Amino acid sequence: MKILFVCGLLMLLSDSVSGRQIQIRVESSDSVFSAIETDESINVWREERYEKFRRQHVIENMTNETCDSVISQKKIYNVDNSCKITNTFILADAKKVKAICKGKGKVKADGFTYSKSKFDVLVCKLKIEELGKPNCQYEGIHRTNRVVVVTCEGGLPVHYQKDIEN
Repeated sequence: MKILFVCGLLMLLSDSVSGRQIQIRVESSDSVFSAIETDESINVWREERYEKFRRQHVIENMTNETCDSVISQKKIYNVDNSCKITNTFILADAKKVKAICKGKGKVKADGFTYSKSKFDVLVCKLKIEELGKPNCQYEGIHRTNRVVVVTCEGGLPVHYQKDIEN
């Protein structure tokens, strides 16, 4: 992609120096990029979304008292860089969580995938909103035997929706 851009700039520069008229032809991305390149880009994007989900919501071992340090270490904040009001961690191996989107979950009418297995989760709730980053302080609430509800894309969990008692 960068090479195409640079080549285009060089062509424009050489045409403007030589005095020739410049004609710009726009082609659809289908003719510029092959289907394989497009599929690879989509897969990379999905993997990036999964990695963000994993960083923000999956951890094997954590206690109620470690919400502050884990959230700070993993850099889990809102888009505007403020403290998140709530963040939920699924206390499990990443492979087990990933499996929800690979046959170990059930897609329901609402479009979300519900885990067939039960998970323990740790909900970290912000104690004092006014403190702000980097002083985010959380209270941890441990919940057991929860059905985890996620959004799956390309066989990977990419969004944590909620957990429910079942």
